[in-house]
Amino acid sequence: MSSIAVSHLQRPSRSLRRYGGRSLVAAAAGALCVLLPSAPKLLTFTSVHRRPAAATVAGVRFVGRKAEGGGHAVPKGSAVSQENMDPEILAFREHQKNAARLSFAEEARTLVNSAISGVMSTVSARQGTEGYPSGSVVFFATDEQGRPIFSFSSMSGHTVDLKKNEKASLTILAPGFASPADARVTITGTAAPVNDDEKEAVKAAYKEKHPNAFWTEFGDFKWHRMEVEAASLVGGFARAGGITAEEYAAAKPDPVAPFSGPIAGHMNDDHGDATLAIVKGTTGLKKGIVGAKLLTIDRLGMNVLVEREDKPEGAEEPNKQSFKVRVPFPSPAENRKEVKDRIVQMTRAAAAQEQEEAA
Repeated sequence: MSSIAVSHLQRPSRSLRRYGGRSLVAAAAGALCVLLPSAPKLLTFTSVHRRPAAATVAGVRFVGRKAEGGGHAVPKGSAVSQENMDPEILAFREHQKNAARLSFAEEARTLVNSAISGVMSTVSARQGTEGYPSGSVVFFATDEQGRPIFSFSSMSGHTVDLKKNEKASLTILAPGFASPADARVTITGTAAPVNDDEKEAVKAAYKEKHPNAFWTEFGDFKWHRMEVEAASLVGGFARAGGITAEEYAAAKPDPVAPFSGPIAGHMNDDHGDATLAIVKGTTGLKKGIVGAKLLTIDRLGMNVLVEREDKPEGAEEPNKQSFKVRVPFPSPAENRKEVKDRIVQMTRAAAAQEQEEAA
C-alpha cells in the first residue's frame, strides 16, 4: 500500500473553534491522511507554507494540526518528496507555491453553486437516536449570498430535528467526486423556515435550479434557508482551510466554472498532447511525465492530473505516480472565449518552446 505525504497544518481560526472548529479541523486533517492502493500512487505537494494566523499564501490557508505520527513516507524520487533535491523538482515546487488559484471562499462558493444536492447533518430529535448526528441527502439551491435554500416536508426526519435544534451542516461534493483528491465543502450554520415576505423570492431561486420540483407545491412542504456561520473547504490533499461567514458571503462563484466540464472533456478527447505540452512548458516539470488529464478550469487557470514515472537505480519497474498540478493562465479569463484564447496562447508557446529545445 502506498502512502501520501501530509504537511504541517495550523490551528483553526477563532471563528472555526467557536462553531465546532475541532470537528471541522479533524475532518480536514483526516481527509489528508488517507492511504491509497498502489499503482498508481495519488500524491500531492508537501511544500506547503507555514504562515502567521492572519496571512494567506497563494490563496492557501491551512487550519488543522500536523497529522499524528508526522505524516507518511513518500518515495525519495517522487516529484512531491521533500527529499528530492533535483533542481527541476525544486523549481517546479516553487512554481506551484506561487501559481494563481481561487481563494478558499471563491472555490467554496463555486462548488456550492455547481451542486444540486448534499448531505445535511442534524442533531436527531427522534426517539431511539435522540442526540446523535443524523445525515440526510437533500436538494437545495442558493440565494445571492450563497445561502442554501431547501423545500422540506414536515414529515422528514431532518425537519423534525431542526424544529428542536436549528444547528446543522451541509456537506457538498464536487461534480464527479471520485477520490480524496477531489474537492468538498461543509457549510455550518442554522436552518430555519423562511419568513412569509421572502417565500416568493426563495421559491424563484429554487425553481430556477430545480424546474421540475413539483413536490414544493405539496401542503406539507415548507421553505427553509440556512444562515452560514462558517465553512470548511477541502480542495484536495494538503489544501484544506476555514472560511468565515463574511468571507463566504462576499465571494462570488467563478464565472468560468459552468464551462469547465465541456472544455476539459474536449481537451482530453482531442488535445491530450497539447495539455501535456502546456504542463511541461508552464511548470518546468518534464522528466518522466507520460500523461496529463485536464480536471477543472477556472478564470485563473487549470487543474491537471499528471502521470509521472520514476525508475530508481536498480529497480526493474518504474514507480508510477499521479498528482494534481496547477497551471495558471497568463492572465485571467472571464468567459468561455477568453478561456479558449488562453489555452491556444499557451499551446503555441509550449510548441515554440519544444522546437527551440529540440534545435
